[in-house]
Amino acid sequence: MLFAGCTADPRTGDSEPWDAAPPIDATGNTHAWVVVIFEDRPEKFDGNLMDALLETEMKADEALAEANAGWIDGNDVGAYGYELYFVGDDAESMWDALEPVFRDAPVAWTRVELRSGLEDPDPTLITAD
Repeated sequence: MLFAGCTADPRTGDSEPWDAAPPIDATGNTHAWVVVIFEDRPEKFDGNLMDALLETEMKADEALAEANAGWIDGNDVGAYGYELYFVGDDAESMWDALEPVFRDAPVAWTRVELRSGLEDPDPTLITAD
């Protein structure tokens, strides 16, 4: 059975169509991203790297929440590295909150990318050197 109809906007009571949430851009271009990269490992990826960083990841997510700057989005595991993805509205503000957490991480990061959109072709690069 299919029902068609219109519901009232709970904000105004108006029965005109309304957007319940802003549209989502599937290309990832609506948000700022911080990608913390742990790469150039001497050996292939060791699962212990993820375990060692778990507590740091949780602290990073808490730091972003406290700063009202963003949240953790996920990770990516490669043969010789590990990447953590954080999303929010301003990459620099996010890194300001994240940097102290990763400074004390049990595994040193090698590069950070501050992106305007997930597929930013020219992100700001920060290196650990």
